[in-house]
Amino acid sequence: MSQPNEQKQAALEGFLQRFFGPGNMVWPGMDPQYRHKDRTLPFVEALRRGDDAPVVLPRVYQGRDRFVVYVIAQEPGERARTAELIRAFAGPTYIAYDEQVGIQPTWLDPDDPVEQAIREFAGERTTFRLETGLTLEHRRNLAEALGLMQRTQASRPARLWRSTKPIGRLLAEFDASLCAGAETASNVVLEHLAAAGGVTAANLANLRIKRLDRLGQSAAILQLPELVDVIRQDPPLPVKEAILNAVYAQVQEPLTVGDLPVARARLEERGRFVPALLQADAGLLDARAVTVLLMAATLLEDLPALRRLVKTVERGSQRAELPSLVWEDAQRLLADTQEAAVPLESGPAAQTAGDPPDPSPKAIDSWEAFLAAVAAGSSEGKTAVDERAWTAWAPPAAEDAALAEFLDGLADQPADEVWRTVGSFIDAVGYQAPAGRTAHAYIRNAVTFDRFGPGDLAALQALAEIALRAAPSAQTYAELLDDIGAYRNRWVSPERAAIALDFVDRLFLAACPDVEARSKLAYGLLEPLWRHQGRLSEADLAFAKRLSRELGIDFPWRDRAGTGGEREVALADLPPMKVLLYSLDEAVLARCVEEIEHLAPAVSAATASDHVGSTQLRHKARAADLVVLATRCAKHAATGFITQHARTKHIHYADGSGSASLLRATAQGLRAAASQ
Repeated sequence: MSQPNEQKQAALEGFLQRFFGPGNMVWPGMDPQYRHKDRTLPFVEALRRGDDAPVVLPRVYQGRDRFVVYVIAQEPGERARTAELIRAFAGPTYIAYDEQVGIQPTWLDPDDPVEQAIREFAGERTTFRLETGLTLEHRRNLAEALGLMQRTQASRPARLWRSTKPIGRLLAEFDASLCAGAETASNVVLEHLAAAGGVTAANLANLRIKRLDRLGQSAAILQLPELVDVIRQDPPLPVKEAILNAVYAQVQEPLTVGDLPVARARLEERGRFVPALLQADAGLLDARAVTVLLMAATLLEDLPALRRLVKTVERGSQRAELPSLVWEDAQRLLADTQEAAVPLESGPAAQTAGDPPDPSPKAIDSWEAFLAAVAAGSSEGKTAVDERAWTAWAPPAAEDAALAEFLDGLADQPADEVWRTVGSFIDAVGYQAPAGRTAHAYIRNAVTFDRFGPGDLAALQALAEIALRAAPSAQTYAELLDDIGAYRNRWVSPERAAIALDFVDRLFLAACPDVEARSKLAYGLLEPLWRHQGRLSEADLAFAKRLSRELGIDFPWRDRAGTGGEREVALADLPPMKVLLYSLDEAVLARCVEEIEHLAPAVSAATASDHVGSTQLRHKARAADLVVLATRCAKHAATGFITQHARTKHIHYADGSGSASLLRATAQGLRAAASQ
């Protein structure tokens, strides 16, 4: 969309005729005699001049009292910056948007003639659809704000470079957000990666598959058009596992009832690409993926692969989790072919006794070696991250003091590199034995390097939970809270209210050896929300008031949500519905249920924190009108089981692991379900 030549000028005029054609009554047919054309003409002239500013074009829907403004980024790589401009000039004062998600490009409707014209002119995912209030004043205010945005940008000197986050940092933020359970944030970072360039289509597909697996969306993985190409390029082990887990979801039900023939038939029908994955390292796969490989090797009578799988299972810890009928079927085939007596070799040829070992480089086999390799920028470290090699090691808690000391002693460049491991650390710790010192060292790293992006903040909250769960001393506790709050002014805002509230909620739930330090941080996180409470949603305002009461911080909160809430149906007015909440943090579940009972009395809330599917979980999923999942450290067998058996299309995800994130997602989901 730079200064057009004659051909481009003709294409531009054709686009404008289509944009102001059927379906848009703001300037019908660009009629020069239309009396209100002067309101729209400045935006059209800016586009014709080729100003170095986002394109702004208004629309009034035909036959409906609905006004929107489309803002189009100049280039795909300018999406993030365009969103920042929209927020700076229009912000929540003039436009309606989900504060947790932020301002995001929209998916344009190909069946809408106006939006299809934009798709053909500017492509996908470069356009923002902005809506405001219904009055003429609201519309005029939004148009004036966006006009000022255009004029301001156009008057700036031409920029010869664009500042973007490095690909490595975006990848680290993606991993961090995924492991911390920030569903929306992970999608935002993935969009930035796609726009930034420098990431191959195959690697982007790998990231999408990992994300879908985390969300339990197995059917979506199997429907990806690029799936065959992904498998052909030998993806990292976690991607292979995600694909195998997706296949397992298709055979799980017949296996549960002991019907192996039906399970094998489904595998033949829906797992045609599994044979290409038989060489995967089963020792690092979970039991579901190994089950699928065993079934495939048995079905194909691939005896070398079957022997290798059986040997791996016998050496590992998956045997107790495998369906007995699958294991017995594999053993039967080996016995029938007399292969059980053949030595089980670990490689192409058995090593002869007395032969010297292969002179291979020393493998990374501990967290300390892992962090050192990544900090040094070695290919072995990158491979260990990509292949999730840490699943075979002792947990980080076993090396906590040494890991923290190592992280704190790094120079700037290695410290920046090592952030790539934060997602692995969060995943490895889970809700088990915490490595509090290491978590605190990662927090110091985040603060030092201004890691306050959406995914980074979700990771920061998960790290705080780990550090607080480790029962730090009063001195360490105070230092930790000071580190968290040191730069709170850079990220605490109404748009990120749920993140701030998750931090405060964790302060309340954790043991407190220093009340003064806790009160100081809680006040610092709540005070900006109180000052801008008119911009909080109903759920965020209610939870902020609760936390203030619990922690004895006496802010004069208003009774009802402000301008943001006026556009929403009050939760108390919602009809009877059933919601299923899933999280592995039972304290978070309990607090969310209490708030739902208070805010939406007609809604019945059930909870689940199962690690695997069960009959009871199936009943809960089928009975729910809404399902809300917190995916941090979630057992994918359970989340996938829920999404597979839920009869509702309303499945929402918390953008974090705290009570506020879960409550906000529930409130949004309830309104969406009620509006259908």
